[in-house]
Amino acid sequence: MDPLTTKSFTTSRHVTYIYYASQPPTASHTDPALLFLHGFPDGPLLWRPLLPYLLMLPNRLIIPSLLGYSPTSTPTTPSTYNSQDMSADLAELLAAENIDKVVAIGHDWGSFMATRLYVWQPTRVLGLCLLNVAYWPPSPEAPFDLNETNAAAEKAFGYPGFSYWELFTAEDGASVLEGNAERFWEAMHGDREQPRWMREMFCAKGALRGFLEKGDAKSESAGDGRLREYAREGSVYKEDFFRRLKDKESGGIAPALCWYKAFAWNENFKVEKALDGERLALQVPTLFVACHDDAVCRPEYNEMPLHAGLLPDLKVVEVAGCGHWGIMYERAEELAGIILGFLKEKFA
Repeated sequence: MDPLTTKSFTTSRHVTYIYYASQPPTASHTDPALLFLHGFPDGPLLWRPLLPYLLMLPNRLIIPSLLGYSPTSTPTTPSTYNSQDMSADLAELLAAENIDKVVAIGHDWGSFMATRLYVWQPTRVLGLCLLNVAYWPPSPEAPFDLNETNAAAEKAFGYPGFSYWELFTAEDGASVLEGNAERFWEAMHGDREQPRWMREMFCAKGALRGFLEKGDAKSESAGDGRLREYAREGSVYKEDFFRRLKDKESGGIAPALCWYKAFAWNENFKVEKALDGERLALQVPTLFVACHDDAVCRPEYNEMPLHAGLLPDLKVVEVAGCGHWGIMYERAEELAGIILGFLKEKFA
């Protein structure tokens, strides 16, 4: 991640974060730092395609490996991954860097983490950029129920969009993913038509497990290893993913799956149910980049918090012909332009 500096910080609850940091020569305390938060199963390299467009900014860049992603600490207790504690971790890291305010930019679970950082640490966050994943507000009254969520998705969109969570939260989920790593990589990054491919792999009951364990799939060419250009053999993204997957000392992929378990097993609900309703509104400029070919993280999920008045300063940019990971790996210049435009409009 040249020319960034690799750094380490241990929090008050004794978990260690490894992160990349920049120090622009023109940086000042008036420019908010940009905090980049990756999702599953990616690491900080997710943000590499954006760096050529962002390094000229006066803003400092902070790009951590989030909890559960080696070389950051990799605990395997889901309760450790509750949103309140992870937000406190990030706030402590920022304080150690003498950073007062940030614009938090997240993709996938990183979008969730960006919004929770605001909810728990509102004085730290000046703005939010949410890529693919819309704001999913805390629900102080109702715990999360995976079956109900899938039933609601099927009623709304015609398919149970969170079916893959059944595997990710299963007792043998990590071993199934690790034992069929090449197929899992293909399920995520196969060179197939989107959103049909993602819907087939992730949004049908038992489909992902069936493909990983047996090669079962509706598409005749599934399992032939055809990958999108950025994901092919020799790519730094594939090498980084397999390094973490095979790192048994750090627990392989099991720690990263704790993000799903903490949500599905209501570790987040346990802490978030105490939140006052007024704290659920994102009272800062918020950018939502909606990708129309993302079968899981559908743009329509933005409608509920918007209509509930929880997004009073929202800007939505819709990107056609782009799936879950394509926005980062295939459309980086376009995405950088969207983010830079938002920063100029709201924080210049």
